[in-house]
Amino acid sequence: MIDKVLASITRYSMIDKGDTVAVALSGGADSMALFHLLCYNKERLGINLLAAHINHGLRKESCEEEKFVTEYCQKNGVECMVLKAELGEKEKPQGLSTESWARQVRYEFFDSIAEAKGAKIATAHTLSDSCETVLFNITRGTSIKGAMGIPAVRGNIIRPLIDCTRTEIEEYCRVNDIPYVTDSTNFEDVYSRNKIRLKVIPTLRQINSAAERAIGEFSMENQEIYTFLTQLGDNLYRNSIALNGFDVSAIKKENKVVVKFFLRDILENYGCLSKQNIETIYSGILKGEFLKQLSHQVMCQVKDNRLSFYAPLCPSKSPKEEKVSVKIGIITSFLSKKYKISSYNAQEMKEIKENDKNYLNYCIDCDKIGDKLFLRTRQENDRFSFTKRNVTKTIKKLLIEDKVSKEQRNKIAILSDENDNVLWLEGYGVNRPFIACEQSKGMLVIEKE
Repeated sequence: MIDKVLASITRYSMIDKGDTVAVALSGGADSMALFHLLCYNKERLGINLLAAHINHGLRKESCEEEKFVTEYCQKNGVECMVLKAELGEKEKPQGLSTESWARQVRYEFFDSIAEAKGAKIATAHTLSDSCETVLFNITRGTSIKGAMGIPAVRGNIIRPLIDCTRTEIEEYCRVNDIPYVTDSTNFEDVYSRNKIRLKVIPTLRQINSAAERAIGEFSMENQEIYTFLTQLGDNLYRNSIALNGFDVSAIKKENKVVVKFFLRDILENYGCLSKQNIETIYSGILKGEFLKQLSHQVMCQVKDNRLSFYAPLCPSKSPKEEKVSVKIGIITSFLSKKYKISSYNAQEMKEIKENDKNYLNYCIDCDKIGDKLFLRTRQENDRFSFTKRNVTKTIKKLLIEDKVSKEQRNKIAILSDENDNVLWLEGYGVNRPFIACEQSKGMLVIEKE
């Protein structure tokens, strides 16, 4: 199993030499196997190892498990950070299940460790967990995204065991004499996921002993398809965006599936994503005229060859909202919208080039900017140069010429560095002085989520 895990770490580019990795250590077989494997290979991987344990305070065994984990870490000379959540003594937030609430608390704790220690968080999700997720999502009703399973990497979360089944992990624990605790609730079939784990997966193994592997391969294919369609949807976004909306003529030229991926991203950003909304908007685009309230906060209209989304007026922005720090790979909320900056090397960008020949027009050269990035609103002397035109204007003048209302001008996002250089202007693209070239060693791409 060691070779398989190390191969997964390399395959998904999870760890670089010098990284600090904090293992989410519950004390169960999966997390103990992960901790053991990383602990005994930390010199080989060149990492600094930590552990993080959450005592949710929901079961009588919680304190015993905390003691077990901390003593095991102490024995192996690894620092263990513990959060005593004591959820059993607190009122559960309205609208959240206990499982969802506990998960929210866990990941808030992980985020705090990642920020404080500059660490990547290694969780012990397995191929078996991913298969259960796929089956669970399909049963409830899902799109292709829900059939992708659990990603190997998500921001600063890495999952080195994602290609290993639970059976392989339990065998690894047995061979290496690794102690672990067992959560008794894992064997209660009152939870949907437990029913899948205890009843559905064993039945599928009777049909195909490698059922989990087969479902895992199906998930990976879905990930590739989803990535490809998302890139095409992003291209459509860039090719159709116009002032106060999108060009319907450009949208109509695209395949129906691509348009739906394009709409999915927009609706997710506005918080009104549903299959029904996607279908009704698509029908409205084909008809050329459409008006519907999608939620309490969003109206959608197709008129005069323009697709538009309208949100209510935002309240006055606090200074914190007018400038927020941005981290690469982490989704950032700004002015009621969400953005994500992704980092690519030259080789990765060549692969993207196959789908978009003008890809460099959307890339920021890492060598030309400062170390810190911010999303902010415009400032008085901000200037912008167009990629294909030898023209530089103040952003204020540019927006006035394009007949953008004063109210809307203050809602347009700008990506800047610590020197207040305008790197990217929402709706216009990358500022020409900072655009990447084929010789660039590192590139950044900012996208709306």
